[in-house]
Amino acid sequence: MSVEIHDGMAVCVTRRFDQDPAALFRAFTEPEIAARWMWAGLGSDPKARIDLRVGGRYRIAITADPADHRWPGPERAMEGVYIEIVPNTRLVYTVHWDADVGYNRPGLDAIDEAIIVEFLPSRAGTDLSIQHVGLPGDVVSAEAHAQGIEAGLDVLAALLSEIE
Repeated sequence: MSVEIHDGMAVCVTRRFDQDPAALFRAFTEPEIAARWMWAGLGSDPKARIDLRVGGRYRIAITADPADHRWPGPERAMEGVYIEIVPNTRLVYTVHWDADVGYNRPGLDAIDEAIIVEFLPSRAGTDLSIQHVGLPGDVVSAEAHAQGIEAGLDVLAALLSEIE
């Protein structure tokens, strides 16, 4: 796995998976699979709604662990709109955190972020590239996002080996 942080405003994580691009694309776009890994195993009762079309919306939510005080509230969700969909090749979508992640508190001028996912076929399976852009420009947020992406991809790798 490789991780790059660009000016604190973007994170790029690349990881090789044994599965083909179609399997990874399904992991991002089928609600039953996406709900199981996108929050990296945090919380409980994961749910996902995905309207997979350009302009379609998605929402992936968990019930928060009451002992986890990082973000207040009983539910945490990420939601957004699909901007570009090229099956088994590329996904581009916005991200809005329906949870207080620190830099999006009420009263702050926070913009939605975007994620660009590329599914690059390789001899060994797929090189998955995730770029998360539109971060607030501080290294702390970028590093936290990089850690979150890495943790999610660890859960995804275990899940894919389980469901093959």
